[in-house]
Amino acid sequence: MRISHRLAAAVTTAFFAILLPVNCSSRAQDAQPMRWTAVGSSEGPITIDGTPYVAETAGADWSIRRASVDTADITRFEVRAGDVWGEDRSSGENKERSELDGYKRRYEYGSDVWGAYSFLIEPGAEYQSDWTAISQMHGSKIRPFHIHFKAGRLIIYSEASGSRSGPETSIRYNQMLSRNEWHHVVFHLREGSTNGQLEIWLDGKKAVDFSGMIGATGNQAYWKYGIYRGYGPIATPLAIQFANMEVGKSDLVARVATPLPVK
Repeated sequence: MRISHRLAAAVTTAFFAILLPVNCSSRAQDAQPMRWTAVGSSEGPITIDGTPYVAETAGADWSIRRASVDTADITRFEVRAGDVWGEDRSSGENKERSELDGYKRRYEYGSDVWGAYSFLIEPGAEYQSDWTAISQMHGSKIRPFHIHFKAGRLIIYSEASGSRSGPETSIRYNQMLSRNEWHHVVFHLREGSTNGQLEIWLDGKKAVDFSGMIGATGNQAYWKYGIYRGYGPIATPLAIQFANMEVGKSDLVARVATPLPVK
């Protein structure tokens, strides 16, 4: 949930101008290891493709890193055991995260929202947690959909306003996912009680094709991505790279067949 005092915060974004080499796990980048710049965890916005994001991390230099070359739009997220965001710690929540939160740009209920991006889950030890969200359409009332990685599987959930006990959550996709290679995603969301729609393409194939009730009346949706997991501490570290993040109201169906190249 968004804590209201953050909406009034006006803190300058801190960037640490330190180039940090990382053992790059992308097969496409093995020949030329990527160099990264650590991104501070302040309240100030980090703008990616016109959308301002706020970092929610433990503040470690590995938490969020941006590619240090102008030709690449790649962001790397990593969470290690005990990486708790300050607001989670203050509220007593036993969660670990490294995310970019796009709550400053919201989409009204009934809007057609499109997104396209590529992601790579770096190799590592067998990964298990109660849950790990790696991207999510959050909102002021409900999360219309969220994408998870658990036990080697990509799992996509949708939510709709249900009974007073909370939202109704449904699994829309649950398949094994390879690590150490780029996967390409395109999504289209329209919240609605009768005309709602969720379409998600993965690597050129439609993974989710749902029509019906999704979201909640009056919801203001916003995009978040990175790593958000519970309940910690979780011993296994996890690192994910995201490239070419585009989210907005423009139709991105052309990205299904021709995703932007990861450079």
